[in-house]
Order: sequence, then C-alpha cells, then structure tokens
Amino acid sequence: MASAPTMANATTFNTTPMQTLLNPSDTALLETFIPGYSMASRILSTYLQIDLSSYIPYLIFMGLIAATARYIYSQLYNLFQEHCISTAEIRHDDEVYNYLMYWLAQQPFTNRTTHFVAGTRISGSSWCYEPDSDSDEEGFGGADEIDNEGNVVTDFDAYWAKATARDKLKKLRFTPSEGTHYFWFNGRPLAFIREKQDDKSSGGGYYGYGTKAPERLYISCIGRDPAVLKELLLEAQRYYVAKDKNNTVIYRGHKSGSYTEWSRCMARAPRALSTVVLDKAQKDAFIDDIKDYLHPRTRRWYNNRGIPYRRGYLLHGPPGTGKTSLCFAAAGLLGLELYLLNLSSKSLDEDELMALFTDLPTRCIVLLEDVDCAGMSQKRTPGSSSNDDNGNSASPELQEQGEGNSSGTTTGGTGVFEKQGVSLSGLLNVIDGVAACEGRILVMTTNHPEKLDPALVRPGRIDLSIAFGHSTTSDIKELFSAIYSTLEGDLRVSPAERLSPKLRARMAKRSSTSHSTNSTNANVVIHKETRKFSEEQIRLWAAEFAERVPAGEFTPAEIQGYLLNHKTDPERAIEEATRWVGEVKEKKAKTKAKSASANTAKVDGDQEEDKREVNGVKNEGKTQLTNGDAQAHTNMDKPCPTSICRETTN
Repeated sequence: MASAPTMANATTFNTTPMQTLLNPSDTALLETFIPGYSMASRILSTYLQIDLSSYIPYLIFMGLIAATARYIYSQLYNLFQEHCISTAEIRHDDEVYNYLMYWLAQQPFTNRTTHFVAGTRISGSSWCYEPDSDSDEEGFGGADEIDNEGNVVTDFDAYWAKATARDKLKKLRFTPSEGTHYFWFNGRPLAFIREKQDDKSSGGGYYGYGTKAPERLYISCIGRDPAVLKELLLEAQRYYVAKDKNNTVIYRGHKSGSYTEWSRCMARAPRALSTVVLDKAQKDAFIDDIKDYLHPRTRRWYNNRGIPYRRGYLLHGPPGTGKTSLCFAAAGLLGLELYLLNLSSKSLDEDELMALFTDLPTRCIVLLEDVDCAGMSQKRTPGSSSNDDNGNSASPELQEQGEGNSSGTTTGGTGVFEKQGVSLSGLLNVIDGVAACEGRILVMTTNHPEKLDPALVRPGRIDLSIAFGHSTTSDIKELFSAIYSTLEGDLRVSPAERLSPKLRARMAKRSSTSHSTNSTNANVVIHKETRKFSEEQIRLWAAEFAERVPAGEFTPAEIQGYLLNHKTDPERAIEEATRWVGEVKEKKAKTKAKSASANTAKVDGDQEEDKREVNGVKNEGKTQLTNGDAQAHTNMDKPCPTSICRETTN
C-alpha cells in the first residue's frame, strides 16, 4: 500500500513540467522568432527535465542587457573616436596614396603582419610607374657582373644568361591587406586602416582597364594632436621623393576610364646641357630667360602690372636637331618636373585639356611636341583674321559641318558622333584664356613653323623662339669629342665591383702599372678596359672628322647615329666618313626627287580637277542661260492667265 502514494507522487512529478508548458499558439509564436525552439524544448524537457519556457523571461532580459551594452559601447566608442582619436584620410586618386603605400612596403611591421597583399607592384594601376630599386642606373646589372668566385664576368653570353635568369623572377612587394593594422611610429601606437569603396559610395562609375579598385586609407592615433600623423606623411613623402634622387620626373596625360589625369611615366637621369648640340649663346639665352621667369621678383612684377604670369617657348627646326633634348636638359638643370601631352590624340577633348592644365603644379615644364602634326597648322580664312582670340582655323566647309561643336562632328547621315580631338580655339583658350593657369612653362616644338597659325605664335603666347639647324663645323667637333672622350661615369665601377676584394686588388695593380708604363705612341694612349684616349688626340681626330663631314647638311642625330656604330673605333669612323656622307646624300636626293614628283603629280591632278570644275560651271551656266531664254520666249507667246495681268494689259 505504501508503494501507491509513491507512484502517484512520481506521476505528479513527471507531469508537472508538461503542465507548465506554453500553449500551442505561444509555442508557434516562439518558433517564428526563434527557429528550432519546439525541438529544443522537447529535447530539454524529455532528457534533462528542464522547462525551457520558464527561462524565456531571463533570456529576454539578458538579450536586452546585451543590446543595451552594445549600444552604450558603440556610443562611447564613437565619442572616444570623435574627441580622443585623430585620423588622417588618404584617397586613392591622390599622390599621397603612392607616398604612403611605398613607405608602408618598406616598414618591418608589414613583413610581420599575417594579412597582407602580395604583388609585383605596390599600386594596382598598370599605368602607374614604379621604379625597381634593383634596376636603377647606379646598380643596373651590378649583381650579374660578378660570378660566384668574385671575378668580373667579361663574357657577354655568361653575363646575359645570368641577367635574363634574374629578370624572370620579379621582386615581390607586400602591403597590408584590408582591415586594421597596428604599428609603432616615433614611440606612438598608430592604426592603419585599409578599406575598399563599394560602387554606391564611389558613384558606380567605370574605372577602365588596368585601373585599381577605389579604396581609402586611414591612419589614426590616440590624442587630439595630429602632429604625429603629419610627421608620418611628411616622412613618407620624403622617402618617396628621395628614391628619385636628382632624376627628372616625367609625367604624361593619361586616359583613365572616363577621365584624364597626369600619370607618372618615369624618372630619368638628368642630361647635361653641354651634351645638347646648339649654339652656346642660344642655350644660355634660353636658360637665363627661364631662370629670370622663375625668380620671385618676376612674379611680383607681372602681378603689379596686370600681366598674366606665363611663359611660352617655340623650338623649331628639322627633325633630329635636339629640340626635345634641350627641353629635357633644361628640366634636369633646374630640377623641374616635365609634363608631356599628345595633342594628336582623338580621345582628348577641350574640357579634358583644360582639366589637365588646371592640375599642373605651380612650377613645371609642359612639352607639346610636333604641334604642326596635331591639327594646329591650318590657316584661317582672311575673313576670320580679326577674330584672333577665337582661333577658328577650320575652313568654312568644315565650320558648316561642325557648327556648334568644336571637338567632334557627325559622320555622313548616320548621326554617329566622331571625336576630332582638340581644336586650335580650344588650345588657345587653355594656354592663354581667362581661366588659363599661371606659373607653368610651355614649350612647343615643330618641324615646320611656317605652317602654324599666327594666333598660336603671336607675342604673349610664344615669348622666345629658338631655331635649330643642321650641324656646323664646331658642332661636328663637339659631337665627336663627346662620343670618344672619357667621362667620369665611364671610369666608375658598379657597386657589385666595389664589393669584390679580388677586383679591388686587380684595379689597384692595374692603376700602378699604367702610370709606370710609357706608351709607344705619344699621340694616343689606349686602355683596353676603359678605352681612354688622350685629349690632344681626340682634338686632332675631331678636326679631321669635321673636314670630311660637310657643315650645314646633316643633323646632330644623323652624325651621332653614325658615330655610335663606331663608338669604340674612332679611326675607322674617320676613314669611312666620306663613304657615309656620299650614301646619305644619295639617299636624300632620291627621297627629295620622289617627293617632288609626287607633289608635281598632285598639283597636276588638282589643276585638272579645277579645270573640270570650271568647265562644268561654264557649261551649267550656258545650259541655264539657254533654258532661261527659251522659257522667256515661251512666256511671251502665252497669254497671262491671271486677272491681274489682264487688268495691267488693259
């Protein structure tokens, strides 16, 4: 009998949880908000005797506490970040982006981070120039000039095999990936954040082939003083600029997707002004004029008198006379950046040209090469000569076709728009308009200055014109001496050679023996390793070479190209100079005769066409006149059908 109450109590205990369960409607509601609630409740109730519904208030309370804590944390973090953290934002389309990424790639913490971007380039843009530290001029090929035993590799095949094997393995560069990275700078903890922009935030535009996805960089530090961030950016800028050393940085106008911008093209070693074959007075006048223009007092003088602070130069002459070389040498001498622009590009319109000139720095050289080939050589009609500022160089027929559109036209009757590039009017507005930038130096080169429109070369747009001609006798001597003289760079050994003990000993021994040995020929001293000739012998050879090459008939490029074929054998260059002169003259005569015959045929064709047009006009006039007379006689014979005519007759 005692077992009956016990069984009843057990039955009551087992059924108590089931009685406290939620009704089906509540369970369905919880299942909607908490998927899997019914299954979890049955499992806990059956196997662990736990009523999950009794813990729901506690779970809701804990969820509220967690949400409240998260909200409070986010608010406090935002307040702390707004009032106690300084942040610098760097955008991908600014040059500071290149500064910072190049600096980060050289930092030790980048090699220690577990999340990084690996690539052969620091920037994701294929058009952006990034010099390789292993391929600069000072160390080019240095590692390949020494073999495993420390000896200099003299065999070209052995050197080239080693060089090509090394070039196949490009240097890998590592930069921090997306996310937050922490590092120390000048004893301060900093955070580097790299984020990509989605299409919505960036405008959803197309960035073109080879362009990098838009992203932004952030650098943060604790404290309201952002001085440490500015110090970091300044150090990154100095680090980036220092790699160029004294090289001349060259930029070019580049089409990137739907917009045009200046992109870094390369950094070349500066060219000495003495290597440019031109009259010394003309070179000095050109450099002195640029120096005077860049002086601070000149800018004040211009501003006080209301004169636009701009300077333009025109370098004209036959091809290969050194026009571009003079511009490049001036940029290297004055430490100015060189900006190249191709006006012949059909993808460049006037708005993009204005944007490019607006983005120019305060002091730079803008080089427009061969402006006569860029559609700027059309002569305007006499009726438009008074409209100088418009610079409308198109013929009346072209003006009618492209009326209301200066940078494009429609082809045929299809209505398809075809871009025509930059017009003369657009170029004049950019270089000398009301909104034209100031402080830049504009240099234009041309082979045919007589073809340029007078509005383009008038004073105020072209302030100094320098004519380049064929080589004179002194120019020929200067070219010969420049090729065969021993310069400082010819005797300088590479860094790899300086690290070789065997080579240092060998060079020291060679130097001691060369001073103690007397040459059998007093006029010439030749070292096989350096190809060094005495200055006196070079002067004699230069004079003999100038006697065999007539002055005023060859460009410096032609003479230099011939001497480069004999750069190690000046005597052979002198011996074959007469034969080379005859061959070049014969070739030029054939080319000139062929061009003259083609021009004659073209003129004859034009004359025949003009005659046919004149005859056609005359015949048409006669036909019209005959038809008119016949119609007049016919009308006189016929009575007037109108009442007005009848009344007039009466």
